[in-house]
Amino acid sequence: MKFEERYLELPPLTREAAVQPGSLDLALRTVDVTWTTGAAVLRGFFDRYWEELSLDPAHVRMGRLNNGAPLLNAHDGSDASGVIGVVEAASLQKKQGRATVRFAKDDPQAESIWRKVQDGILRSISVGYRVYKMEKVRDGEDQIPVFRATDWEPYELSVVPMGADAGAGFRAESQAQANQCVLVTREERNMDENENETTTKKTAEKESPAVAATRAASASRIEDQKLRLEEQQRAAEAATELERKRASAIRRIGRQCRAGEEWSTRLIEEGTSEEEARKLAFQLLADDPGNRGGEVETYTRIEAGEAERTKFLRGATAWLLQRTGTRELVQAAQKKNPERFSGVSFDPGEFRGASLCDLARLCLERARVNTRGMDRERLVQMALEMRGANYQTVGDFPVLLENILNKVLLGAYETQDNTWQRFCMAIDVNDFRGGKRYRTGSIGSLEVVPEHGEYQNKTIPDGAQYPVATQTYGGIIGLSRQAIVNDDMGALTQLAVEFGKAAMLSIEEAVFALLALNSGLGPTQDDSQPFFHANRANVNATGSAISETALDADRVVMSRQLDPAAQRYLNLRPAVLLVPDSLLSLARQIIFSPYSTASGATFQQLNIASGLYEDVVGSPYLSGTRRYSFATARDAIVVAFLNGQNRAPVVESQMGWRIAGIEWKVTLDAKAQMGDPKAAVTNAGT
Repeated sequence: MKFEERYLELPPLTREAAVQPGSLDLALRTVDVTWTTGAAVLRGFFDRYWEELSLDPAHVRMGRLNNGAPLLNAHDGSDASGVIGVVEAASLQKKQGRATVRFAKDDPQAESIWRKVQDGILRSISVGYRVYKMEKVRDGEDQIPVFRATDWEPYELSVVPMGADAGAGFRAESQAQANQCVLVTREERNMDENENETTTKKTAEKESPAVAATRAASASRIEDQKLRLEEQQRAAEAATELERKRASAIRRIGRQCRAGEEWSTRLIEEGTSEEEARKLAFQLLADDPGNRGGEVETYTRIEAGEAERTKFLRGATAWLLQRTGTRELVQAAQKKNPERFSGVSFDPGEFRGASLCDLARLCLERARVNTRGMDRERLVQMALEMRGANYQTVGDFPVLLENILNKVLLGAYETQDNTWQRFCMAIDVNDFRGGKRYRTGSIGSLEVVPEHGEYQNKTIPDGAQYPVATQTYGGIIGLSRQAIVNDDMGALTQLAVEFGKAAMLSIEEAVFALLALNSGLGPTQDDSQPFFHANRANVNATGSAISETALDADRVVMSRQLDPAAQRYLNLRPAVLLVPDSLLSLARQIIFSPYSTASGATFQQLNIASGLYEDVVGSPYLSGTRRYSFATARDAIVVAFLNGQNRAPVVESQMGWRIAGIEWKVTLDAKAQMGDPKAAVTNAGT
């Protein structure tokens, strides 16, 4: 058997694939696709050939496809606008390649294509891949050779209007660079060694010297090119490793001499060597021994009772709350949620009258840093960058600022007026992938057991489920060194107040945005009908104006809801009535009056709607006459928070890279979504 290897430049290729019907997940915006079966496709470059794709895991480079490969619009990778989603996961399963793709949110192009995929209008997926090695396996019945790709790499998936033309599946060279491919051919001969030598000699005799020279030169060039590419690859890898080690060493030197991240980054960008960085670090310590290498506390002290640094932090925080005028705000929040604000003190003690620069100096001196002769600008800069010997201690200046910011922001969040907490259910989810919440079926009624009879087994049928997930809201607050030097803390705390209010109002607005969809009937569900619909028995179609009898009729509609297995009544009772602000006073009068206020009612006639609801909520986000009744469970609307964040905004800090100071990132991971449609009833009113 003879083997021959040739090298050729092969452009990127594409193949048709298909969406898996029934795999759509509307909540997660994902769908499964079959991106290859490895079947033979007719190709052609210098000659026609059949191309097969080996599905042996050892022959397929899956790294790029499983590392966030893009989902493109018709292979348009020229800029970011062509990316409409991402490949979540890909695998090789027996005789096919499978993948799950997720479409982007809040992207008009992605949304349009996602809708067409849902409607079955777009059904074709195309995979883009590169081939690095092909082996000839046989000649086809049509005498066209069959090559199998034994080293190939899929790198993107695309939604396309029609599958790629198998006979002309190349992308143009202007769109992507070609890559080198090894072409291996093998031929079998039924001859003995003498016949083989004779044939070889005859072939050599027929071949002219010019042809032989050309063949040898071509083979030499291909081999030289292969060697150069391998050498360039080794050189690039070596250079990358050296650069990584240099950057790592400089950052380590910066941490050891406490020069700050900006110092290390600047030296890395300037191409400074590790040895030169050490010299600069020694010079820095020699020029300013009180800065980073002077009398810095390098041990951990153990004290009886409460740690002195904790006392410092508590007292300094109390003073900053008082001098910025936010103490009353935090006190009100503490009364509303004592657990979240436990341990907060409002007695500034010895810190009364201290400026921000005074507190910065105290933080440095507590860390055994000599501040004698240090100007205010230098003192603040050093206090912002200073850390304990081996860790970030609670007495450091950045931690003190973050503590006051966190208290004020959470105080504003906790005390901000809202209505969603009165009729929505708050839950926790473990991550951003989302999941399902279940309402189990019921077993109906118990069976009669006659004398000497047997007890019958009862099964619980499948229950209803609805998807839940979360999302992220956020922003950045910055405080410059100049503001600290000028003792201007009020601007920061006022901004923190606004961020806290905005976090709570973001949820409030999201809840009412859901209710406003489809003219007040809520968002469209998987069955293409709104959340409130006659099919779900959660609409009182009488459309009656708010009154005692009308509210009682809404109650009857809710009480007739059946369990998911439709075996028995759930017997739900309304707990919260939600109305537009213009109807709030009338609704409260009807609900909380013991006697009827209806026209024509007799003296002291009892009000049939009295006490029907525990709470009546009015909102300016609602208009018209439509009202909503929510059951005691209140999971008709669910607000999902990321587990571990205490259902509140989270504050993270770092030295500012956009300002000369410090920045705080405020994050709230929460999402409002519709839950169980059986837990609410709506009436359009009149």
